[in-house]
Amino acid sequence: MKFKALYIGKNLAFVEKLREKNLLFTIKTTKNPNDAIELMQEIDLIFYEENFIKNDLIIIKLIKENTLNTNVVLFAINFLTNPHTFIELGVHDVFNVNSDVSKIIKRFEFINNHFEELSVKKTAAFTKFKLPLWKRIFDIIFSGIILLALSPVFMIIVLFIRLESKGKVYYTSPRVGSGYKIFGFLKFRSMYTDADKKVDSLMKNNQYSGSTESSESDRENGQTYEGPLLISDDGLVPEINVKKQKDQKRSNAFFKVANDPRITKVGRILRNTSIDELPQLINVLKGDMSLVGNRPLPLYEAELLTTDQWAKRFLAPAGMTGLWQVTKRGGSTVMSADDRKQLDIEYAENFSFWYDIKLLLKTIPAMLQHENV
Repeated sequence: MKFKALYIGKNLAFVEKLREKNLLFTIKTTKNPNDAIELMQEIDLIFYEENFIKNDLIIIKLIKENTLNTNVVLFAINFLTNPHTFIELGVHDVFNVNSDVSKIIKRFEFINNHFEELSVKKTAAFTKFKLPLWKRIFDIIFSGIILLALSPVFMIIVLFIRLESKGKVYYTSPRVGSGYKIFGFLKFRSMYTDADKKVDSLMKNNQYSGSTESSESDRENGQTYEGPLLISDDGLVPEINVKKQKDQKRSNAFFKVANDPRITKVGRILRNTSIDELPQLINVLKGDMSLVGNRPLPLYEAELLTTDQWAKRFLAPAGMTGLWQVTKRGGSTVMSADDRKQLDIEYAENFSFWYDIKLLLKTIPAMLQHENV
């Protein structure tokens, strides 16, 4: 028995690839999303090709509303949009035109065979996170008091940063917090302004990297990297390096280099004492973050943690300090990516008022320990 699929989009080359390499379903094509609604009782699978983001979200929502009482599987074919944007709207999975057809087929078979169970889990998994009232009141009071008390210290830090190197005093980075919300994450600048030029030579020293063989080979062959740069804690990272890391081992979602030469002398002091994090008190006061929670991640790191196994870390407040910071900071061993993610999930499952107080009290001695990163 062959299943019936409908491809909504213009990429006929991808449709032909789907037709040539599978015996599981036949495919009709259309450029009109309304055809999906009209043929709902006759099809088993819909491919929706990303077109224009505002229209895409409206159309997918409409299709999902009309498939509530059916077992139609919905896949998105994306180009630019964060895959999680589609997943939140109820799409079963997201692929691109370079995806392996065999993986698409296997994914369809699995979802089709477990449609009811997955539907229940999906509804539960995307319950919107809401910050408890006690936590918001706690954050406003304490962040406000600390900001007022430390304002003279802020002025001194600003002066020292400007005396050592040129550039902005504050560093703003797009981050993903609780519920995958994106916001501008504030820090005191701790690197030289040309730090991005040194990224290629430092990728081999990534503490969270599972392998450096491919990067070594590229350098031996004289390969240089050009193209878009992504934002991380440590400045700008070439997009091609990030893609290679994803292909080698998706579990290595964090980038950090020991004894990083891009850091200024003042910046090293700020980092070792976590003083560079103090501007995040403004994020806390605004409601982007909480005093205690899971570390908000750069966009490309968060993209790696959208699976059922790790997404639970985002069902907790984004915080300035948290469980993994006080657990391993200053330790002799390097924390693995999996260790860090497990601690994030542990906090998401157990946070409470007294648990937060406990972590805050542990943060002070942890800040005084030296961690040369």
